[in-house]
Amino acid sequence: MSTLRVGVIMGGRGTEREVSLSSGRTICDHLDISRYEVIPLFQRADGALFLLPWGFLHRGKTTDFEHRLEAEAEKITWDSLKDRIDFMYTAMHGRYAEDGTLQGFLELLQIPYLGSKVYASALGMDKIMQKKILAAQGIKVPKGIVVHPHALKNASLSIDLLDAIAGLGYPCVVKPHKEGSSMGVSVVNSQEELLPALSAASKIDGHSDQSVLVEEYITGMEFSCITITDTRTGECVPFTPTEIVLDPTKQFFDYEQKYMPGKSTKFTPARCSQDHLKTIQRTAVAVTKALGFRTLSRIDGFLMADGSVVVTDPNSLAGMAPSSFVFRQAAEHGMSHRVFINHLIETE
Repeated sequence: MSTLRVGVIMGGRGTEREVSLSSGRTICDHLDISRYEVIPLFQRADGALFLLPWGFLHRGKTTDFEHRLEAEAEKITWDSLKDRIDFMYTAMHGRYAEDGTLQGFLELLQIPYLGSKVYASALGMDKIMQKKILAAQGIKVPKGIVVHPHALKNASLSIDLLDAIAGLGYPCVVKPHKEGSSMGVSVVNSQEELLPALSAASKIDGHSDQSVLVEEYITGMEFSCITITDTRTGECVPFTPTEIVLDPTKQFFDYEQKYMPGKSTKFTPARCSQDHLKTIQRTAVAVTKALGFRTLSRIDGFLMADGSVVVTDPNSLAGMAPSSFVFRQAAEHGMSHRVFINHLIETE
């Protein structure tokens, strides 16, 4: 039986290239080489695709090697990819990667890939549509309003818009509707801070303006819950949720706290009752099914004082840096890094 050639794609055209490199490095290091041939791939910001040398893989940042790719790495075409790999393990995050773009391209190339398909991936990145779908399913989401780019063209906001946002109360949360890893997210404490935050969120990717969500500021026990698929039954299985305790100088779980060791405190299992843990898990499964996610999901939200759950950020993929939620929770489920990664590939 021939060895399955697994391409692990990192980098990408979005704002989460560094997160992607960290995830891809972990996957490449832990893939079972007795079962798979590991082929690291890197997409540069301009879209060019390279076979990534292992020496580059273990550099600290993409900026440490991107300028050397043309001279030291083999540049390949997307059309030739099917001759080089049998399966794609997606380690890219954010726009053009998690949003259905990459998934659709791989389907055109007829290359099997890990995770949710095109429609569900698109929903996983579209915070406006996913909130509508979840609310229609009776799943609690934050109250909020959408601010479209045309509302930000002038140097001031309309009275109606200011009144609508004031109705949410301050502080409130401002976030781009198609980014991940807390990119462009801020907490606004007054009307004076509002326009700069909205403008920054709308222009976060530097290429085009996008709509922005303004949401109520939620207080409660923040959590993240991973789900996977049982390969025998096909059922969605929730892991034990992780509780997130913010750095006391911060108002939300930002990029630094997510990816810099020691910047936040996490507890797995979350410090709440068994009944509340089960409520979180049931909600994570309900969200995963409502949005059509498959193989893997990460559902973030808050457990409120009354025992209800508010979902703030459903994700169709999860970051896989060594200290990521996914591996903490997999360990609670009795799965090592290698066993967990094998399981995801076997699910497909």
